[in-house]
Amino acid sequence: ELGLFPLGDQMVELSAMVTILGCSRAPAIRFATDRTRSTTLERLAWCVHDLGGVTREMLTDRDPAFCIGQTSSGAAILAPEWVDLARLLGVVPKACRPYRAKTKGKVERMIRELKESFLAWLSGQVLPVHPTLADYDALARRWVEEIVLRRTHRTTKRVVGEAWAEERSLLRPIPERIL
Repeated sequence: ELGLFPLGDQMVELSAMVTILGCSRAPAIRFATDRTRSTTLERLAWCVHDLGGVTREMLTDRDPAFCIGQTSSGAAILAPEWVDLARLLGVVPKACRPYRAKTKGKVERMIRELKESFLAWLSGQVLPVHPTLADYDALARRWVEEIVLRRTHRTTKRVVGEAWAEERSLLRPIPERIL
């Protein structure tokens, strides 16, 4: 959740779907005005499209869009809609174990960058008079291209865009019926 932003001719609460590839650390970001399961899954599909394909497994947090509960042993019970989408994408859906910050560190770091770096960068951009979600999505893609993909990642010591170019060749295409 990012706060209030102009959308059309009103101010609305914007949320961001953030995905990140584990090896290259290449991110994809899409915005939404709600966090319903259908919106979240649709935004996720667009994020993997932006990344150029899907991996063998997809790890998510335990957001209600992905998980509807847990078993007595603590295993996540995945939402049927998420399982269906994962099947269509050809990925194995997995949910993080609760309270395991290391498991989600890559995406949590990108969320922090989104809030600290992207929002500051966005304040210097010219927005349309009545911006749309597509405008914010395009600005996020531009920020990723201009800022994130050009930097050397602290952990991997690789330029994110170069690592992504290599990783993209390993991704599987998204079935056309998904988008």
